[in-house]
Amino acid sequence: MLIDYPVKFGNEEIPEPEEWSEESSVIENVNQTEAGTDQISVTRYDKLSVSCSFQCSHRWASKFKVYSKADSISVQMYDIELGGYKTRTMRIRSFKADPVKDSRRTPNTNGLWKISFYLEEF
Repeated sequence: MLIDYPVKFGNEEIPEPEEWSEESSVIENVNQTEAGTDQISVTRYDKLSVSCSFQCSHRWASKFKVYSKADSISVQMYDIELGGYKTRTMRIRSFKADPVKDSRRTPNTNGLWKISFYLEEF
């Protein structure tokens, strides 16, 4: 599906992920009144978190590592509700990079890497 709706970090289209799982959450504060009842205040609807993984070249592994150190990333992705692209301000958390066994022989890649991380919307 993502091949039809590529994701961009800034203006750069990222490779197609092996795994891409989106989760939307509601941010709310719960306060207890003097009477003992809960008073719920919704701060925000639709806060997006994405779990993703890629198998990519050393070049892209390096780019993802640089993105992981950025304070924020402008991410353009397809939004189901909107029916089009939406730009979200996100950050990378839990960045993990592992070399793929025996992939150093893959031409023009300097080895393949298994990259995984979470994208978290501000």
